[in-house]
Amino acid sequence: MRSHILSRIEAIGRRTSSIWRLYSGSEISYLRTQFTAARCFRSAGLRTLNRNLGQRPTSFQGSEGVYQNGGGQAVNQATLVTAPALKLELENGPQETNENSLVGSWSDGRLAAFWRSFNSEVAKPNQLFESYLQLPAPRLRYLSQEQVYGLLSKMSIVQKGDESAMLQYLTIIDDMKTGGVPIPRYHWNTAISFVAKCYRHLTDHDLQSGLFLWKEMEKSAGVLADVTTFNILFHLATNSNMAHLPLMILKEMKRRNIPMDRFSYVNLIMYYGKQGDGRGVRHTYREFIRTGEVVDIVVLNAIMTALIDAGEPQAAEDVLTHLIQLATKSKPEHSMGKHNTPKLHKNIRNLRWVLAEQGFDPKMDLCLKPLIPDLISFAIFIDYHARETADFGKILSLLNDLSECGINSEASILQSLFKGFALHGNARYTPWTLQRLNAVFDALMNGSYRINRDTILWCLRAHVILAGKKRAKEVWETVKMMWLEQGGNGSEISEVEHRLSRMRKDL
Repeated sequence: MRSHILSRIEAIGRRTSSIWRLYSGSEISYLRTQFTAARCFRSAGLRTLNRNLGQRPTSFQGSEGVYQNGGGQAVNQATLVTAPALKLELENGPQETNENSLVGSWSDGRLAAFWRSFNSEVAKPNQLFESYLQLPAPRLRYLSQEQVYGLLSKMSIVQKGDESAMLQYLTIIDDMKTGGVPIPRYHWNTAISFVAKCYRHLTDHDLQSGLFLWKEMEKSAGVLADVTTFNILFHLATNSNMAHLPLMILKEMKRRNIPMDRFSYVNLIMYYGKQGDGRGVRHTYREFIRTGEVVDIVVLNAIMTALIDAGEPQAAEDVLTHLIQLATKSKPEHSMGKHNTPKLHKNIRNLRWVLAEQGFDPKMDLCLKPLIPDLISFAIFIDYHARETADFGKILSLLNDLSECGINSEASILQSLFKGFALHGNARYTPWTLQRLNAVFDALMNGSYRINRDTILWCLRAHVILAGKKRAKEVWETVKMMWLEQGGNGSEISEVEHRLSRMRKDL
């Protein structure tokens, strides 16, 4: 049987793929037309980084393949830079590289500062990257190959990927290419994932950057994409303005005989939801069931989100209602062991019936693990009602159900509430009153929540709408102190202050 992964020669030489034709031949002008110069605050950094990643001819031979310039032209030997520390390691065998062995030749302590951050369990990625930038160039000469991979792993551990984290990660990737350090598939995937997930609304430049990294990974470095790569690319394409691109990604995946996994099906369910295709959501779910995959709360959350996006909020709410009932019925029986199994089978049969009522396959095979809603299940509907229906009573009911299920609230729930106050606080006879806004704000300040930029911005917008600009500035000073104590990013704080100065009551 033919392997589902093509040979490197086929992957690099094949030109018949509809995806690769975007980068060569007659369709390149069409792609450039799609990626017109829509200016945004982040495009300049990405374009500069793309030039650094793609236009410097480099070459290396490593375990992941030969890296060459994207056009396949002769390598300019004058530009090759091989890290001296890596050369020494290859010639004399692996040597230990640590703070004690390298710091002696540098009196300024920059190496010592880096190794302290590298070995610290509490150092944040921003702090580690700042100390890395202080190393004398070429920076990677002071790290072994394993330590370079460790540095990338540390830089990828962020609570929420943003532009700053993405650019930091890609800067190290660029240094690895310059220094001839092989880049494994995992780190290529992580780099593409940063581009795909660090922005809520993707621009054409962001899409182009993600696709370019994929092209460079395969055609220049000779590292073939796997199912994880395609899942990331599909997510990237789904959030773009090119509706046909996700299906092209799937077509390329099938052409390579790479089977879909559970994440692929979840992505496809979300895609059909965004396209407003409820039938597509149901068809994809039936295909998912036929594969024998386990139905868990992650899958059901995707279905509920997709049904809402497809214009069927009542169908989604029926699923959540039954999940809540299932959770409340099974809650006192967790310690009953085998006696819980008959009730669990009954609950699963009831859930199967509810899903069948909404057009899903009644013969699906659900797992025996109790299916109970999680925080995301409630956040989906709280955010929906805060944005669309402005039904404050329904939100209060959901918050009560959240508490009865024993689920602790997070800042994302409060963010949705602030959003509701900002969007509906100006309406006549609105239930979104200043008194209730003050109660939510008190909960934010006294509840030990981990706050972020988006939560703060919606909080400030709500106060500008309901209490005026002066009160919003007072709120900002209070929240800023809390944010700084939690290690708030300086650039994000500056951005919030700038956007607060431009907020108006009639927003």
